[in-house]
Amino acid sequence: MQRVGRNQLRLATLAALVTAVGLFVCGSSAATPAQSTTAAASKPKVTFGYVTQLSIAPYFVQEANGAKAEAKKLGVGIKVVDSGRVSSSVISLTQTLITTGVKGVAIVPGDTAIGPRVTALTSRAHIPLVASDSPLKDASGKPVPFVGMNNAQAGVQVGKIAARIYNKLGWSASDTGFADVEVDLQACLLRTNAEVAWFKKLVPSFSSSNVVKVPYDGGATKAQDSMNATITAHPEIKHWVIASCNDDGVVGAIRALQTKGFPVGNILGVGLGGNLACSLYKTDYVKQAMRATTWNDPAVLGATSIKLLYQMAVQHKHVPKISYVATPEVNLTNYSKLIDCSKQK
Repeated sequence: MQRVGRNQLRLATLAALVTAVGLFVCGSSAATPAQSTTAAASKPKVTFGYVTQLSIAPYFVQEANGAKAEAKKLGVGIKVVDSGRVSSSVISLTQTLITTGVKGVAIVPGDTAIGPRVTALTSRAHIPLVASDSPLKDASGKPVPFVGMNNAQAGVQVGKIAARIYNKLGWSASDTGFADVEVDLQACLLRTNAEVAWFKKLVPSFSSSNVVKVPYDGGATKAQDSMNATITAHPEIKHWVIASCNDDGVVGAIRALQTKGFPVGNILGVGLGGNLACSLYKTDYVKQAMRATTWNDPAVLGATSIKLLYQMAVQHKHVPKISYVATPEVNLTNYSKLIDCSKQK
């Protein structure tokens, strides 16, 4: 009986040790997944790609910032890349983003002709695509979801504003020129063609021969250079109406007139987009020459693009094919009420 008791004691002790070791091992292995889960939770499970034109104009930086803010709000990651408005770069950057595993791509294209190629890439990867500012279509002509202003309607709006102001100024149509500052891109031409057409419609006395094409690349510097040449070629023009694809084109043309000593009261500039409004309405000469512009909030465009990608990729929802944004008229008296100038830098 005594021997059996000792054996039982040994067995009980051994069992206790095994149990303790087992608990220690199980406790250690259970801690690792918990820690991994915490680490994983800190990283977004979904990341979107955003191909834009950061190096071209501050407008695109504001647009990208809006996209980043929306991504943070939704708890998703975002990779912003700069194509510099080079079509081949848009395509290669889209492919690279897909390779890294993004769950959707938003593109701000400089040329809508890339549509079939980029849609082919995203279709093969089975991820959604959103176009911002300029629309994109696949090879069959089917449009992808688009976020932006109605380009043709934006031009109509500018043409109407310019005509309204012009008709109050009492200038002679014979010595007034219309500087049509344009880029040979679809989105720009939709705007500028509508600007000219509606101005002429509302000012019947204005001759088509007084409309002068001023080519530029979307930036103020090139617009200024081109307008310098235009002024030299048309010394007979005593008054200038100026319209363009964006604020930059109008501001560049105004600066050219300023360097020539042109009377600021003889200039009627109407911008588009309002991306330079906060600076131009604080600058002498320019603020007098730029009689009005329109406000297209780039941050809203960027945010809406990410929101649509999230709805498609995460929530598996159908989204509208077109999401237009409003573009209210802006001038010297109301710009500070409509635009957050702390974001226009």
